[in-house]
Amino acid sequence: MLSGWLWWVVPLIVTVALYGLALRQTAGVAAGGVVVTVSLTAGTSSVLGESPRSVTGVTLLAAGLAAVTWALGRARRRARATRRAAAVFRAAAPDVPGVAAEAERHRLAAELHDTAAHRLTGIAVGAASALRLADPALVAEAARYAAETGRLATRELERLTTTGTGSADLADVDTLAATWPEPRLTYVRTARSAPPEIAALACRVVREALTNALRYAPGGAVRVGVDREPGRLVVTIVNDPGEPVVDNADAARGLGGGYGLAGLRTAVAACGGFLSAGPDDRGWAVRAELPLTPDEGPASTPYEWRGRQASDAALAILAVALSIGTSLLTTDTPESLPGEAALLVPLFFAHALPLGLRRRAPLFSLTAALSVYPVLLAAGLAGWTKQPAGDVFLWCLWVELALLYALGAYGSRARRRWGAVATAAVGATGGLALACGPGIVGDRAAAWAVLAVGVAVPSSVAWALGLMVGARRARRHAAVAWERDLLGRETATVVLAERSRLAAGLRRTALRHARAIVVAADAGRLDTVLAEARAGLAALRESLSELRRQSGDEPPPTIAGIALLAVRHQGTVRYAGARREASPSVEVAAFRVAELLLRGCTGDGREITVACRADGVAVSGPSAVSGDRRVRALADAAGGSFSDAGDGMVTVWLPEVLP
Repeated sequence: MLSGWLWWVVPLIVTVALYGLALRQTAGVAAGGVVVTVSLTAGTSSVLGESPRSVTGVTLLAAGLAAVTWALGRARRRARATRRAAAVFRAAAPDVPGVAAEAERHRLAAELHDTAAHRLTGIAVGAASALRLADPALVAEAARYAAETGRLATRELERLTTTGTGSADLADVDTLAATWPEPRLTYVRTARSAPPEIAALACRVVREALTNALRYAPGGAVRVGVDREPGRLVVTIVNDPGEPVVDNADAARGLGGGYGLAGLRTAVAACGGFLSAGPDDRGWAVRAELPLTPDEGPASTPYEWRGRQASDAALAILAVALSIGTSLLTTDTPESLPGEAALLVPLFFAHALPLGLRRRAPLFSLTAALSVYPVLLAAGLAGWTKQPAGDVFLWCLWVELALLYALGAYGSRARRRWGAVATAAVGATGGLALACGPGIVGDRAAAWAVLAVGVAVPSSVAWALGLMVGARRARRHAAVAWERDLLGRETATVVLAERSRLAAGLRRTALRHARAIVVAADAGRLDTVLAEARAGLAALRESLSELRRQSGDEPPPTIAGIALLAVRHQGTVRYAGARREASPSVEVAAFRVAELLLRGCTGDGREITVACRADGVAVSGPSAVSGDRRVRALADAAGGSFSDAGDGMVTVWLPEVLP
């Protein structure tokens, strides 16, 4: 009695323990538990004196059951993580519009700093220098420059206070260099063209570097180069040390504070480029490398052993274990038949392995599984095996039912139309295998027809169940898409209102002063030009102070929210590939991973890369040993992977679940 009790209680306890391990620990730890369980099963069977055939059969069954238990625990772990992520995403949805408005303020602040503020700075510096030297020729030249630059500032402010958008090309860099007040400027452009967004960014880099040179080292030689290298646009600005003028530096005090270069680093990183700025042998150098083609980032892992693919593989292992393992343990199976093992084992593998592809290629998988039975029937007729094909079919029918379910649940719409044909094929194949069995007497053709109908009934049920689950999944995805669309429209409305409010303020202040500068410069009143330029800069200081303020709302846990998260942590985020929406679980997981990486690094190393792909998202950043364990757990719960390159950088791959 005790022995019989142990035979079912011990496996039950082990199964529950394995399930709990897979539910609460990472995939690797749970997989280690599976290996230990299978090893102990094999060792126990050997110690009890079982034959090698029985040991092999018991070990195979233990491996199959342990693999399925591992997969069920993993599925439950992912489902819990997905539900939590969806709840977090919905809870943060009300904050998305406000945070989007803050992002719009940061964008407008960068635009103001890089356009109108630089124009007014140049006007103020030139006017102050000319009035201080009291040279009539310099005064006239400064007035001419103020009129021309004031018109440019006016147009830029009008653009910012209307649409807020615009196109650019490398000719804008030419114009910027041609109208710059400092004569000791050498400008060379070998690149012929660039995408509008890259050209606009190149213009921002050149403008920021030239303005800093004018503000902190006037009179020094400046060299500007815009060159094209394979796959990228390289912008370099090098200025020699000049003779700093206190008035010039004071003219734009409050507009700097590191926001210019910090904003440029963020903008350059966002497009997938790199920016460096610092002293060199000749003075101060700024270098930007801007990609000319989108960078799709690191390729995704072809096989995710922690995700849905591993669950399908576990089913395949179970199918192999049930077919081969039970055959080894069945007493009425011949111990040895020449060539039978060499024939049956490959056939059992060929029948089970298609389960590993049931989500990605259900119709092909079903065809491959059914093709085993004609071979098994032919082998029986030839006398190569005494294993009845009908017995094999009944024992392995669940494989066909699982594949029919997958065809309904995961197959494309076109493939789902083959469901009736696939159901009939399973019925016909199963009926034939059963009708050719030794227990059938009389008209085998009639028996085939009757048995085919009998097999088609559960097959139809499995396919219909798959269709129902697939339809429910489609409705759930449509509901999520509707919620995202509604949130997007609400966010766009709030951003538009914020943009209109900020534009109205700029029209009352900075734009009015820019227009007054043009009028005064045309009239030759350089003192009025200087006063209006300083007043305009003071207005811009107030505007930038408001635009740069941070709201009390936390960044939403989305891929777009990572950019604002980086700003909060004084870091930068580089997006590789086009930013696209992902499922809530992937968006929240990517945000949490980015948050841990940004918090874990210090100093200037707070830069992460987010690579958006159609099949998932990769987040890379500097490694923090203290946070690696939490990052691994996040990646594991999402069915992703964690990799350490060994150079202080780690990458987390978060795959999209299959539909």
